[in-house]
Amino acid sequence: MAIISLDILIFISALDATIVATTYVPIGNELNALDSAEWIILSYLITLTALQPLYGSISDLLGRVEAIVVAILIFLVGSILCAVSKTMPMLIASRAVQGIGGAGLMSLALVVIADIMNERQRGKYVGIFSGTYGVASAIAPVIGGAIVQNTRWQIIFWINIPFCVVALVLIVMLLRIPRPKGTLIEKAKRIDVGGALLSILGIVLLLLGLSWGGRDHKWSSTQVICTLVFGLVTLVAFAIYEWKVPKVPIVPLYLFKIRNVVFASVSSLLFGFAINGGVMFIPQWAQVVKNASPVVSGAYLVPYSVGMIVTSVVAGIIVTKTGRCHELIVVGSAVMLLGNGLLIMLGSDGSLGKIIAFLLICGLGVGACVQTINLLGQASVRGKDMAVVTTTFLFFRSLGMVLSVSVLNNVIQNVLRDQIEEISKQYASYASSIAAILKDQTLLYTLDIPQQLADAFIQAYTKGLRSGFIALTAFTGLYFILTLGFKNIELKTVLKKTINS
Repeated sequence: MAIISLDILIFISALDATIVATTYVPIGNELNALDSAEWIILSYLITLTALQPLYGSISDLLGRVEAIVVAILIFLVGSILCAVSKTMPMLIASRAVQGIGGAGLMSLALVVIADIMNERQRGKYVGIFSGTYGVASAIAPVIGGAIVQNTRWQIIFWINIPFCVVALVLIVMLLRIPRPKGTLIEKAKRIDVGGALLSILGIVLLLLGLSWGGRDHKWSSTQVICTLVFGLVTLVAFAIYEWKVPKVPIVPLYLFKIRNVVFASVSSLLFGFAINGGVMFIPQWAQVVKNASPVVSGAYLVPYSVGMIVTSVVAGIIVTKTGRCHELIVVGSAVMLLGNGLLIMLGSDGSLGKIIAFLLICGLGVGACVQTINLLGQASVRGKDMAVVTTTFLFFRSLGMVLSVSVLNNVIQNVLRDQIEEISKQYASYASSIAAILKDQTLLYTLDIPQQLADAFIQAYTKGLRSGFIALTAFTGLYFILTLGFKNIELKTVLKKTINS
C-alpha cells in the first residue's frame, strides 16, 4: 500500500503537468486573457523547476515523510486556489503555488523508492512508476479537453483533491522510513537558507527571461536582458556560496566531479527538451490542421503514451534481471531521435496512420530512458548523496522542458510571422481576422474568411512547426551523442544507507 501511495504521487504529478495542454486556450478565452494563457503552463513549470533541487536536501534534513506531506499540502492548496480563480493573474499565481508543491511529488516518490529498495529492485518499481506516468499523460489531455468542452474548466483542478487526500492518508499511515537524527530545531538550523534563496531567485529570473523572450518582450528588450543577466549572476553567486559557506549545501559541488553525475545532469536537460516538444505542439497541430476538438486533439497523444508505457515496463524488467542501464539509454535515445526526426515530415496532409506511427516511435524511445538515466546516476554516488542527485536530475529535466517551450515556440512563431507578412499583403482586407487567428488558431474555422486564406494560414503554420521539429531533432541528436559518454555501472543488490538515522 505504501508503494501505491507513491504511485499516486506520480499519477498526480503527470496528470497536472499535461492536463492543461489542450485546455489553456479555452480557459484564456473564458477569462478574456488569451494573450497570457500560456502562463498557465509556464508559471507551474517555473516554480516546479526552481524548487526541485531543494526537496532532496530538505528531506535529508527533516525526513522523507515530513517533506512529502509538506509538498502534498502545498499542491492541495494550489489546486484549490486554481479552482476558485476568477481572473487570469490569480490563476497564474495559483498555478505557481501548485508548482511549489508539485516539485516534491515525483522527486520524493523516486527518492523514497531508493530508500527502501536496492538498485536492482528499483528497476521494477521505477518501471511501474513510469508506466503510471505514461497512463496519466495519455488520459490527461483527453480528460482536460472533455471537461472544457462539456462543463466548467475549474473541475480540472478540483479532481486533484481526492487523489491528494488519499495519498496523504496512506503516506502518513503506512510509510515507515527512519527519521534523520536530531531535534526539529537542530534540523532546521542545518537548512541552507542562503543557498535556497539564491538558487530559487537565480532559477526564477533565468526562466522568466527565457519565457518572456520572443513572447511577451523582444529578446533585445531591457526586461529580458536584465532578468537573464541577473539570473546567471545569481546562479554563479549560488555556486560560490555553496562551495564556501554551508556545512550541508543544497547541492554539494563535489558530486560534479563524478563522470556519470555530469553526464546524467546534462542528458536530463536535453532529455527534458526532447520529450516536451511533441507533447506540447501535437495537440495544437491537430486543432489547427485537422480542426480537432480539445478531446480529439488530446487523444492524438495516446500512441505516444502507449509506447512509453510498454518500454518503461520492459526496461524496468531488464534492469531488475541484468542490472544494466546504459544500453537501454543509448537505444532509447536513438529511437527518440528517429521519432522526433519523423515529425519533421508532418505537414497539412498528415494521415492518422502516419501520426500514430511517428508518436508511437517517440514514446517507445522515451520509455526506455525516462528513469534509467536516474537509476544509473543514483548507482554512481554514495547512499547519503542519493536524494540530492535524484532531485538534481529531475531539476535539469524540468529545466529542459521549460527551455523547449521557449525555444521551439520562438522558432515556430518567427517562421509563422514571416509567412503571415506575405499572406497579409494578399489579403489586406482581412487584417483583423489574420491578427485574431495568430492569437487563437482555432478561430481559423469559425471566422468568415475565404478558404484560400485558411489554406494559406495552415501551410504557413505547418512550415513554422516543421522548423520547430527540425530544432527539436537537433537537440535530440545532441542528447543521443551525450548518452554514449556514460560509464556503465552494474546495479547492485545491496541496499545503500541513504539516511543518517
